[in-house]
Amino acid sequence: MKKQVITIVSIVLVILVAIFALMNLETVEVSFGFTSVQMPLVLLILICLLLGALIIFLFSTTQNMRKNREYRELENTAQQQQDALSSEIHDLQETMKALETRLKNSSGKQEIGVKDQQINDLETKIQQLNDQLTTHK
Repeated sequence: MKKQVITIVSIVLVILVAIFALMNLETVEVSFGFTSVQMPLVLLILICLLLGALIIFLFSTTQNMRKNREYRELENTAQQQQDALSSEIHDLQETMKALETRLKNSSGKQEIGVKDQQINDLETKIQQLNDQLTTHK
């Protein structure tokens, strides 16, 4: 819809410029400082119009190039930050896996240690009971 409006406005402006140019057919003298030229006013108007359009085109092109460059730089920065965060997440996941493994091994060792302690306590009680039996005989 926006492109259609722009196209219609452009056509209307071209028609207005053409009507204005046709109303000014007389010849005029244009001075450039070092020389002067005689040309139809219509031609002078069209040349000025084209020069203005060219200047606007050049300014908009340089501005678009600058914006595209800034966009690419921001995109590269965002990609680098995303890569760094992905790497950090991967490192944290690896650390978490290692800690889980250590925790599983540690809790297994603790259980074995507790059972070994219980066995030692039972062996000590058996030894005490054996000593008591031998002293009572």
